[in-house]
Amino acid sequence: MQVGPPQVRELESSPDLISLMSAARDAGLETMLLERPLPDAVSILSLGRSYDLVATVEGVALTTAAGTRLDEEPGRPRLAAAGRLWGRFTSAQALAEQALPGTGLVALGGFAFDPDREPEAPWLGFPSLLFRVPQLAVTRVRGRTFLSGDESLLDCRPSAQAPAARRLSVESERSPESWSASVAEASRRLRAGAAAKVVLARQVFAHADGVLAAGAVLRSLRASYPACYIYLVSGADGTALAGASPELLLRRAGTRAVSQPMAGSIARGRNEAEDEQLAEQLRASAKDSEEHRITARHVRHALARFSDEVEQRPPEVVRLTNIQHLATEVRTRLTTPVPNLLEVAAGLHPTPAVNGYPAAAAGDMLAELEEMERGWYAGAVGWLDSRGDGELAQAIRCGLLDGDGARLYAGVGIMPDSDPAAELAETELKLKALLGAISA
Repeated sequence: MQVGPPQVRELESSPDLISLMSAARDAGLETMLLERPLPDAVSILSLGRSYDLVATVEGVALTTAAGTRLDEEPGRPRLAAAGRLWGRFTSAQALAEQALPGTGLVALGGFAFDPDREPEAPWLGFPSLLFRVPQLAVTRVRGRTFLSGDESLLDCRPSAQAPAARRLSVESERSPESWSASVAEASRRLRAGAAAKVVLARQVFAHADGVLAAGAVLRSLRASYPACYIYLVSGADGTALAGASPELLLRRAGTRAVSQPMAGSIARGRNEAEDEQLAEQLRASAKDSEEHRITARHVRHALARFSDEVEQRPPEVVRLTNIQHLATEVRTRLTTPVPNLLEVAAGLHPTPAVNGYPAAAAGDMLAELEEMERGWYAGAVGWLDSRGDGELAQAIRCGLLDGDGARLYAGVGIMPDSDPAAELAETELKLKALLGAISA
């Protein structure tokens, strides 16, 4: 099927994307947002729906806003099938007219931790994979803002809203003692040789006395975590996935692809000297170093399948507002025929940073010991354009907003010598990102 690229126009001023998103949500429009306020980063707001690239029982399909199926690609993995279908859909685009990434024909969305299985409750509003071509995309790139599509959607009028939340109560979906017992059992199995690493996550439920407004949550995350990907994806049932992810799963620009996996964490200090002392402790940790080495090796090997040139930089310590991570940047030059973003992601996801290693053994273990539905947690969110370029952030440090409640998620890498109490404390540290945002 051939579709002409939407009209693109540059704005003289740069509107606040979260404010636009909030007004559109209040007016009943379907919205998605990925924002990263860095000089060369691409931020995109999606308003309305023109087409969906969405999971089906058979594989993936391209549908209209009315649900009419225009094309389909059967088979597994769904990520690879989605990449092939996107390639067909965009093959006739006038790429020379697309001057900047993320403009013209662009899709926003993401996929579940397991893109080949449909999520169960509370994720019923989210298919296992969804990338949406909006009626209007508002793209900010290199300090400039562009509109692609139906500009009339900027004139949406918000409806009356319920009172915002002022008080918040938080409870664990599973007792800390029960979850810690699963960590101990996972470590025992790892020592017995069942796998090298497994990632276990937990969830807490926050209940408020008013609406947890998505816009307010994202503004708080943006202010507290300026180096992270700020994101929101609306569910079909009125829920919304919101978060602030520090981790780049994959970026593709022409023949270049880059990933920055993170594994191994420690708290921030009270000052610069304590920060550096803790960072040095993280670098010297045999447990964290091995956990990180497993993850970086997987990413390097996965990207090598698409290229003949892979560069892995030395690990570095990345400092966020309340936590520090070991991170490694892996870059590659893709070989011809150049795979698009989703085709490369199919060979990369899930990384040991969110699953474990080896993948199958770790996945079986977490399915047995975690006792929760991950849904889109530890999947990915992002965008891709008609060139096949785009960016995917790991969907972590996130929560599923639902009216006056939210389910918040955090995971940790378990190794043979993991201490359950220390791993529980790390989840509490990571949960602070969303807890602070929804209680601000």
